[in-house]
Amino acid sequence: MPNATVLLKEPSPYGKLTTGNFEVRRSTKVPTEADLGPNQIAVHTRYISIDPYLRMRMSGTDGPYATGYRVGSPITSFGVGDVVASRHPDYPQGCQITTSANPWSTYAIYDLSDPQLVAALQLTKLEGPLADVPLNWHVGVLGMPSFTAWYGLLEIGKPKAGETLVVSAASGAVGQAVVQLGKSLGLRVVAAAGTDEKVAYLKDTLKADAAFNYKKVDDYTKTLKELCPKGIDIYFDNIGGEFLDAVLANVNRCARIAACGAISQYQKDEGQTYGVKNLMSVVGNEVTFQGFIILFHYQTHYVKFVEDITKRVKDGKFNYKLDITKGIENAPQTMVDMMEGRNFGKTVVEG
Repeated sequence: MPNATVLLKEPSPYGKLTTGNFEVRRSTKVPTEADLGPNQIAVHTRYISIDPYLRMRMSGTDGPYATGYRVGSPITSFGVGDVVASRHPDYPQGCQITTSANPWSTYAIYDLSDPQLVAALQLTKLEGPLADVPLNWHVGVLGMPSFTAWYGLLEIGKPKAGETLVVSAASGAVGQAVVQLGKSLGLRVVAAAGTDEKVAYLKDTLKADAAFNYKKVDDYTKTLKELCPKGIDIYFDNIGGEFLDAVLANVNRCARIAACGAISQYQKDEGQTYGVKNLMSVVGNEVTFQGFIILFHYQTHYVKFVEDITKRVKDGKFNYKLDITKGIENAPQTMVDMMEGRNFGKTVVEG
């Protein structure tokens, strides 16, 4: 199997990402045990997760959210793979691992000599309940975005049956999980997505109480007022910008906002990001407005999340749509397409 690796060629601090920001290097070399040092393993990447937050890491700078990629270095993201060669007793050939820093590469070598490095990579051998599910679940329904949805809604949203939940980017990796969790908890769920096909999926498959194509709406504030006649109690924010402003104009007293991301702002030209105008609504309505980085919550909440979502899926009570592209060499175009909204569901590349 050819070995493809995707590197950052040119940072993109502003504007739209293009495939020209990446370099794809190809090789016929497949690592074997002879290529490994003590406590190293070679892994064949099976699936990598393509997520909006990676866009900020391609800016060429470090920020409070994430460390930037360096020019000439491989892009990394959450991934899962098979150990094809090993010189580490705890990770024998044939086992499978997940990591939060899987290179966009068909094959990768990991040095596991330093326990702190292993912890930083969040490298985990799949065993027990984690091995008893399809492999793509680890970048899909049990992956970081789904965990983000679960934690953000339950721990920050603090839902109560009968309340109104609004979800933006609702058919995507995070949003589709938020919608279903909200429905299961007795919330009235209002969902926004960017195509009519996605809106139909939200209504027909995920059973959102109301859904609309935000690209066909001229006035977000008016639309949300019409669809949320009792006001908004919880907002799961994936896009920020004008949509967030419209939510703030419709929130109830003591509403909760889980600030997950702001994808509408990630590709703006310099000086063109949207300045939120209704922030005094946070004060006047005593709104809890909390951002969060899910990486900080794995040790305390991930096991409970896995138990909960695995049971829901196996009981037929949880759907999770994957948008899979084959071939690591196609990861750059897949990333570009996702940022343009051309994906449908959780974006994954199969190695």
